[in-house]
Amino acid sequence: MIATSTTEPDRAVDAHETSGPPTLGDVDSFASHAELARTLVEPGGTATLSTLTRSGHPYASVAPYSACNAGAPLICVSTLAEHTQNLLGDPRASVLVEAPVEPGVDPLSAARVTVVGTFVPVEPTDSEIAAHLEIHPFAKNYVHFADFTWWRLEISQLRYVGGFGVMGWTTGADYAAATADPIIPHAAPMIAHLDADHADACRAIVTYLAGVAGASFAPVSSIDRYGLTLDALDDDGRHLATARVAFDEALHSPDDVRAATVRLVHRARQAATDA
Repeated sequence: MIATSTTEPDRAVDAHETSGPPTLGDVDSFASHAELARTLVEPGGTATLSTLTRSGHPYASVAPYSACNAGAPLICVSTLAEHTQNLLGDPRASVLVEAPVEPGVDPLSAARVTVVGTFVPVEPTDSEIAAHLEIHPFAKNYVHFADFTWWRLEISQLRYVGGFGVMGWTTGADYAAATADPIIPHAAPMIAHLDADHADACRAIVTYLAGVAGASFAPVSSIDRYGLTLDALDDDGRHLATARVAFDEALHSPDDVRAATVRLVHRARQAATDA
């Protein structure tokens, strides 16, 4: 038998990454997994909470949460609940936070993050309680019950998955130091506008800034503070490449996107003139 340092999981990841079209352009400008995870978790919402039973089996339940203290999930749970009893016996747990998926979209193509750590009982501040109730107004009916207690997840590591071939682990420290992306939550109407009204400009960006030859269509797949990601398609709609083009500088507000994309269009047209 020939010895090899490549593991089966490594080969599986390689197969996912190499099975599709290449990623071209400013490939080093993507947001980090820590930033993407923070962007997904920080708004709060409903997560899948996984705790450990006395027999050691994972127990999944629904958990409304908010984010506090460097993005850490905060939950308010009853001691009558099975998951709380599990936490009292073993505080190790994880929460799964998923991006919403439109009907007809493959759920495996959507972003999600599993946050792993240890839950600790806490006494939240008045502002933290108010922030939680703003997200979950129905909780005002029970948060002051004697059997309800607050718990915060001390994060050790996170697994971010952004779709097929986009995945990786990050540490709790990197997550705490990261900041949520200010553009991603507001990107959907911007993407629709670019695709509907500026298709020629997007194709020029893909061709002359990302270096993708033969693209007939270039729909935008995502916008973040660092740049645009577009799908380069041929006449038949086949995916030639994923094109990544960085903005001139990181953006701070959704209001910055229009000017930043206009600058990209000017650069692309100048590059076309120089070609």
